[in-house]
Amino acid sequence: MEQTVVADSREWSVDAGGLDRPQQSTGQSSRPAPTRPALTRPAPRGGLGTTGVSRDIENAEDLVLFREFLAGMSDTRAESRRHAREAYTKIYLRYRDRVYAYSLRMLSNQEEAQDLYQEVFLRVLTRAHTFEEEKSLGGWIFTIAHNLCLNKLRDRKPQDSIGDLRPSGASSSMLDPLVVRPAEDLGESWRERIEWAMSQLPAEQREALVLREYEGLSHQEITDVLKASIPAVKSRIYRAKETLRKLLGPYYNEDI
Repeated sequence: MEQTVVADSREWSVDAGGLDRPQQSTGQSSRPAPTRPALTRPAPRGGLGTTGVSRDIENAEDLVLFREFLAGMSDTRAESRRHAREAYTKIYLRYRDRVYAYSLRMLSNQEEAQDLYQEVFLRVLTRAHTFEEEKSLGGWIFTIAHNLCLNKLRDRKPQDSIGDLRPSGASSSMLDPLVVRPAEDLGESWRERIEWAMSQLPAEQREALVLREYEGLSHQEITDVLKASIPAVKSRIYRAKETLRKLLGPYYNEDI
C-alpha cells in the first residue's frame, strides 16, 4: 500500500521500495492516515514495539541510515539520490506510526494528529542538517513532535497547555484524577478503560509515560525531548503509573 510524505510543497510517494520521485501536489493528499493506535497494554520497552530490539541497536541503525540520507541528498548522482530516498524511507517507516500514535495520544484529535504527523516528517526533511549526531535520531524526531504538540495546545483555549490539559468538559471537582469516574459503563473493553485512564493523567505525566512505555525511548532521550532532568522524568512516570493503578484497580487485579 502506498503512503506519501509531504516535502517542500511536493509529495514523495513512499512504498516498500523507497521514496519515489517527487510528484507535484494536487492540493489533496492521497496518503491515508496511519491506523489509529489502540491503547492496549504498553508495548515492551526497546523501541520497535514487541520486537525487543534495544534502543542502542536501533539508535546505531538510525544513525547509519541518516548519514546515508544526508550523503545522498548532497550528491547529484542518480544512484546516490536513490540511496538517500531508500534510507529516508526506512526512517519514515520506522517512526511513522509511532509519531502518529504519540501525536494522537497528546492531542486527542485525529485530524490534528494527522496534520502534525505530516509536519514532523516535513521538518525532518527540511531541517536534517540541524540534527546533532551525538543525540538519538528518534529522540530528535519526537522533540519535533513535542514542540509541534505544544504549539497546537497553545493555539487552543488558555487552559489547554501541556501542564494542565484535561479532557473536555472536566470540572473543578475533577482536577484530582483519583476522584474521576467514567461517564458511562466501559464494559469489558481493556482498550477503552486504558484510554479513559490515560486521559485523566496530567499531560506532563501522560507524555513521559507514553514516550517511555509506548514509544520505547530511554530516560535520557525523554529528558532531551521534554527538557527535564532524569529524576523529574522518572518521577512523572512513577506518578503516572501510580495513578493508573488506582484508577484501574477496581477493574483489574493485575499490575499495570
